[in-house]
Amino acid sequence: MEQTTVQPQRVPPQAIIMQMAMGGWVARTIAEIIRLEIPDVLKRNGPMTAAALVAEGVEVNAGALERVMRACTSLGLFTEDSEGRFGITELAEVLTSDSPASVKLLAREMGSSWTDILPHLGAVIRTGEPQAHKLYGMGWWDYLKANPKEMETFGETMKANSVNSLRGVLQHCDFSGVRKVVDVGGGFGHLVAALLEKWPHLNGVLLDVPDLIPVAQRSLPLPDAVASRLEYVGADMFSVVPRADAYVLKHIVHDWDDEHCHQLLSNCFNSMDGAGRLLCVDSVLPPLGDTSATPAKFLDLMMMALIRGKERTLQQWEDLYKSAGFRVTNVIPLHDNFGTSIVEGAKA
Repeated sequence: MEQTTVQPQRVPPQAIIMQMAMGGWVARTIAEIIRLEIPDVLKRNGPMTAAALVAEGVEVNAGALERVMRACTSLGLFTEDSEGRFGITELAEVLTSDSPASVKLLAREMGSSWTDILPHLGAVIRTGEPQAHKLYGMGWWDYLKANPKEMETFGETMKANSVNSLRGVLQHCDFSGVRKVVDVGGGFGHLVAALLEKWPHLNGVLLDVPDLIPVAQRSLPLPDAVASRLEYVGADMFSVVPRADAYVLKHIVHDWDDEHCHQLLSNCFNSMDGAGRLLCVDSVLPPLGDTSATPAKFLDLMMMALIRGKERTLQQWEDLYKSAGFRVTNVIPLHDNFGTSIVEGAKA
């Protein structure tokens, strides 16, 4: 008997394009199911119908929720049976609060406030200028300063996104010979606190905008052994940075254009004791011709649209370091959400 082999069906180009074109809807839908805590509820209770989710306390229309859940199952976020019960999958698992690889807060923000800029993307492409003023009536950073709740949400999101980056610095960077480290633009201070906890001889400074410092002090309780070695400084990092022999800038450099970054790194150079160490933790884009790194490249578009920031190639990193008196000594890929690397440097 002749055997036949079933060939996998090729997805036509138009189907792929349609899925891409509906990406904005996908991002918003994922943000809404996170806001409703549905992945957490299903993880806690097992498969449930939309009506059961409403009975459990999810305050929505059951019919509308069922339609949303069916759309999400087509993406692989949930399972779905003939009785209308929806269950969690490994994709939805990382949208729960207690997942070790959780991207819950990041996905929520990327599908809500961070996509509000999308209607202005055309103007960004035409002019090469960020369009936050069109959206908020002020720049992105000014908007956060004027809205403390948004600032707090942004800080929490950055904390959640940078878990792998924090682990990477702890794992790959040796601070045994460092006396004092400054966490530049360190948000709530999770990185510098972790460094002080791991290295008992180390002293640290959390440097960030004055408005964020009181929030950081409230949001991150520290044991006395760490708190006694940590100083909080609210200041403009483009004007001055405290003296130290090591500086860590985690997800900071990509927020700014070359001019600002040159000033910031020059400040670090001028305040650095000895040969020093500079550790910038951000994406390193592949060179032209390499079509990988999709998340980092779309993050680059977000930086372009909201602020005057950008992701950089290794050559651009080397040029930036050189402009401020540093040389790149090592690049350590961390394989996280956005292809982040630790770009190590020392005085040239």
